[in-house]
Amino acid sequence: MRRRLRDDRSRRGGSRRGGGLTRTAPFVFRAETPLLRLLAAAQAWPGYFGRSARRKLLRRYGRVSIQAFDGFLGRIGPGDAVLDLGANAGVFTKKLAATGAMVHAYEPDPEAFVRLSQAVAGLANVRLYNAAVAAKAGSLRLSRKKLAAGGHQTVASSIVFDNGGGDGIDVEVVSFYDALARCGQRVALVKMDIEGAEFDILEQVFAAPWDYGFDAMFVETHERLAPEKTALIDRLRREAAGLPQRYVNLYWP
Repeated sequence: MRRRLRDDRSRRGGSRRGGGLTRTAPFVFRAETPLLRLLAAAQAWPGYFGRSARRKLLRRYGRVSIQAFDGFLGRIGPGDAVLDLGANAGVFTKKLAATGAMVHAYEPDPEAFVRLSQAVAGLANVRLYNAAVAAKAGSLRLSRKKLAAGGHQTVASSIVFDNGGGDGIDVEVVSFYDALARCGQRVALVKMDIEGAEFDILEQVFAAPWDYGFDAMFVETHERLAPEKTALIDRLRREAAGLPQRYVNLYWP
């Protein structure tokens, strides 16, 4: 199966450049201009100036990450499987589905899941799961922030962070390993925006990458909401280029 997928991508132009990367030589984030080198050095400064430099650096890398994501979209199609973790109302689910790949989309918030279902209604290549994804399977409390007009803000619902002034509901949690296995084949692309649950998943993936069958993964990390995780994310960003036969981007904005 792995050989078939690799051959299929080769026929679709898998070695072409897209967003500054190739399948065989993925983009590595390096401070290659004077400004980027300055920002990279300044982010270690204490206080406001260090935080400001980090934000500016991440914004620049974030723009490149969007280009890289679009480059990978150009290489997948019918016969591939992709994962949308934290699908919310389906904006990226529809973008992934437009490639023709089979999209497995996970969204735990019931209000967001209704919107997601409406957004992709009629798309035969989308499978929806009203569940969260984390390092371990089980059941967890999903924290949601109430809106003054009624209902809940669904963008930042989290099984990790407490949304002050909100309420919570118990939701099913599927392990990342099982979410990959449900696809029944190696996953071409993973988009992950799961509000803090990514930390434990990433530690698992980087500790045993061969256990996880995917080609590329783009992750929005939330260390700004958990400053104690900053050192972890910085270390994983440095290690990402060395992961065997897969591309992991931790600068997704």
